[in-house]
Amino acid sequence: MKKMLGASLCIWGICMAQIAIAQEKQPLTGTVKDAQGAALPGVTVGVKHAATGTVTGPDGKFKVNASEKDTLVFSFLGFNRKEVAVNRSTNFSVLLESSSTSLNETVVVGYGVQKKINLSGAVTSVNFDKTMQSRPVTDLSTALSGMAPGVSISQASGQPGRESATIRIRGVGTLNNANPLVIVDGIESNMSDVNMADVESVSVLKDAAAGAIYGSRAANGVVLITTKKGKKGKTTVSYNGYYGVQKATRLFDMVSDYATYMELMNRIAVADNPGNAKPFKQATIDSWRNATDRVLYPNTDWMDVMFGQGNLTGHTVSVSGGSDKTSYYMSLDYLHNNGIMKNTNQDRYMVRLNADHEISKKIKIGANIALTWKDRKEPQDVNTLLSFAASTSPGTTPKIVDATGTRYGARNTDDENGQLDNPLQYIETWNRPNRQQRTFAKLWGEWNIVDGLKFQLNGAADYFNSAQKSYALAGPIQNRWNFQKNVIVQQLDQQPATLEQLDSTNLRLTYFATLNYMKDFGDGHHINVLLGNSAESEKGTYMMASVMNFPTNETWELSAGSEQPKVAGTTYRSNRYSFFGRINYDYKGKYLLEANLRRDASSYFAPGKQWGTYPSFSAAWRLTEEPFIKSFMPAWVNNLKLRGSWGQLGNDRISPFQFLYLYSSGLNYSYAGKLVPGLAPTDMANPDIRWETSNSTNLGLDANLFNDHFTLNFDVFKRRTTDILVRLELSSLYGGLTPPYQNVGIVENKGLELNLAYNNRVGNFTYGVSGNVSYINNEVVQYQPNPEAIGTLGGAAVLRKGWSIGSLYGYQVDGIFQSDDEIAKWAKQRTSGTNKPGDFRYVDVNNDGVINGSDRVNLGNTIPKWYYGLNLNAGYKGFELALLFQGVGDVKRFYQDSWYTSGIRSGREINTEFLNAWTPDNRNTNIPRLTSSGNTDNTQASSFWVQDASFLRLKNIQLSYTIPKHVFKSTIQNIRVYMNAQNVFTWTKFKGLDPEVGDYTRAGIQYPNVRIITGGVNVTF
Repeated sequence: MKKMLGASLCIWGICMAQIAIAQEKQPLTGTVKDAQGAALPGVTVGVKHAATGTVTGPDGKFKVNASEKDTLVFSFLGFNRKEVAVNRSTNFSVLLESSSTSLNETVVVGYGVQKKINLSGAVTSVNFDKTMQSRPVTDLSTALSGMAPGVSISQASGQPGRESATIRIRGVGTLNNANPLVIVDGIESNMSDVNMADVESVSVLKDAAAGAIYGSRAANGVVLITTKKGKKGKTTVSYNGYYGVQKATRLFDMVSDYATYMELMNRIAVADNPGNAKPFKQATIDSWRNATDRVLYPNTDWMDVMFGQGNLTGHTVSVSGGSDKTSYYMSLDYLHNNGIMKNTNQDRYMVRLNADHEISKKIKIGANIALTWKDRKEPQDVNTLLSFAASTSPGTTPKIVDATGTRYGARNTDDENGQLDNPLQYIETWNRPNRQQRTFAKLWGEWNIVDGLKFQLNGAADYFNSAQKSYALAGPIQNRWNFQKNVIVQQLDQQPATLEQLDSTNLRLTYFATLNYMKDFGDGHHINVLLGNSAESEKGTYMMASVMNFPTNETWELSAGSEQPKVAGTTYRSNRYSFFGRINYDYKGKYLLEANLRRDASSYFAPGKQWGTYPSFSAAWRLTEEPFIKSFMPAWVNNLKLRGSWGQLGNDRISPFQFLYLYSSGLNYSYAGKLVPGLAPTDMANPDIRWETSNSTNLGLDANLFNDHFTLNFDVFKRRTTDILVRLELSSLYGGLTPPYQNVGIVENKGLELNLAYNNRVGNFTYGVSGNVSYINNEVVQYQPNPEAIGTLGGAAVLRKGWSIGSLYGYQVDGIFQSDDEIAKWAKQRTSGTNKPGDFRYVDVNNDGVINGSDRVNLGNTIPKWYYGLNLNAGYKGFELALLFQGVGDVKRFYQDSWYTSGIRSGREINTEFLNAWTPDNRNTNIPRLTSSGNTDNTQASSFWVQDASFLRLKNIQLSYTIPKHVFKSTIQNIRVYMNAQNVFTWTKFKGLDPEVGDYTRAGIQYPNVRIITGGVNVTF
């Protein structure tokens, strides 16, 4: 027993000794690398459930004390957390896998890429995922709506081939061209000629720190588009096809009951003078009210005649792949878009090839080639046609097709205006075919000279050609008929047909070279230096020719015309030359510094004024990397970064050669008693004009929370543009000369941006919500040296110091006169005659007893102050739902045109809104009495015609289902079917066609925006 007890105690002692040895801390070493085998410095190496820890050095190596039973924890921003049991090992080789967090994303910036976490400027990257790329967007520019804070997208038209949106980045910073610079694969190009399915990423550079590398053309922001590249490995073939239908989001609601229309016209005729004769007899009105034959007694709704249902179909096939040395991406795209108006359609063809080849380990070459062909058809200028279309009545029969052929209608009663237009005749007999071709080719080479030093050379050619004809069918097809009497009432067949042909070309040649040096120094110091040089030349031609009188409607060629041939043409060219550089420095990913400098020369300016220099500086501080902050920072804060920047940018987007006197021909003068042809100056020159300059400051905060499920980006900015080119007024002594540009204008934009996003997964259910909101205040600090100067932009929009660009200017309405006695007691409004009950009562602002120009006030801003977007998405076992909302707030539009006015002309359409106009029996209304168009008192620019154009739009909704792979053969990698709706619904108080307009100064008559519903399929082999 004693022996057994002794043995037990001995065994117990040995075990305890072994446990003590195992628990004894011992030094452990190792190396941490990424999946590509590169050492990772700064990785946190901790002991689980203990306070012990260290970080890896510049070579990725570490040393820490731990026991055999401990577990080492490796964590590094942008990589998945990893745990490794110690056991009996003393040396470790650890590989960390890159995480899919937003912190690890790379973002395209000027002449390179950066990790999102290392950005110190204001850059927004738009994710072009499968949901985005399968939207039925017919123009890439419209795809950015609601996707990025500080970026305003306004699509004013749904016409095929003219859907291109107006893009504004952080407001309107100039009185001239405010379009951003668009760069496609490193070269300036046109966004509308890029197929959305080919897009890999889009970055928007919003502040000077991000955009200064592009210098003289970056003041309005920069949009960087990168197209897809091939990946090494198995060849992948993808197909995306869809078919859809489209209708107008909104149409004008016009009076279509002709009897009601005639009664209104009678009332208008005597509104100003009771002694006037009423144009329509009561018998005519009664005949229409009692008729059953709506061909001879029509009640035509011209909106239904002009606009119907269109359709579109799109097909894209792409092939990508590569070997160890070569990778490639090819795509073919076809889009047929048949518009909602007859004779408006477009066929678009696109081809793209991106390829690169590794000649050796140090040298790589590549090419980006894109071809675009567009055939657009339209009935000449659609906006002009819509203006003409208002000059008709519901009593006109659109057309009759019978054994005699096609005949278009005019008035069906002698009471009506004899000069009515027929919109359908314009649509079907006017023609303006347009063909556009673009060839984009970029060749590049890359040489890794030594480790960390890279040289890249790029050369590109972008050639664009446009050919257009304009003509209208001639002969009896142009006559207009009274179908009740079966006679021609407007004989137009004697008018000779005219063909006008326009041809233009543009060739832009671009070269740029960069030298990039990257190096790690010591313990956590990293530097990246970029030096570059670029040159660009642009040459364009324009030719116009016309001729009249053609033998038939089938011979629309210039040589077939026989009368009055005319020709005109011109050539233009420009050159730019630049040097640029950038330095990035960071210390342990904690302190980030960046400096940019670009020097540009442009032929747009006179010698001695051609060069401009544009610097910028930015810095960022990652607070979560500071030990003294990290110690008390909550564990759910993954990243917290402060950013700040300042810089200068330029703008040379003006008409070229304004420093030279421009002469025009065709101006005859008397010489030696004879009239001889000559030249005369038309535009005055200013040899001292210089670049517009924009000074921009930005402060930002970025945060990633809750294991990167929640992200926050907040920016406050100010942009002040000086030396804006403005034409000053000239004395009458200069006759008809156009005044020169002078650098006198100043515009300021101040605002803030907030972007929030949350994404998560619960089992098989994924969901996400992201929203952005921007506030921008625009102000004209100086328009002209005279602070009281007012410039007219269009409609009621003006330029004036202290106001927003395009502010609305007019009278303030204070109700409607109800009696003659009330008129007598009010300030005098009309310069001739007197007002009548039912007229607007304007405010006498200066209390001088007279309503005149001095009483006009600011009626609101046409540039929105608020922009916002909201994205919602959810997915479950292959099903995905995505919704996109877009909107603007605090914006006004002046809305008065041929389709919406109280001043009615004989033979003019009447909007149903004005059925509620003031009459002695209808006094409880804010709409003035209807009068003839010659009475302009009520149609002057006033607060009545200014409407709230704020809106919220469900821009896109998409439901898709990805079929499980086990359902089909292994040759198919993926099948995804989807339904998509674009411009689904709009909440707005605006009464025009659409609150989303491209020209912020006026609402305008335009081709309606369209609601598109499509079904499609994505297949990957």
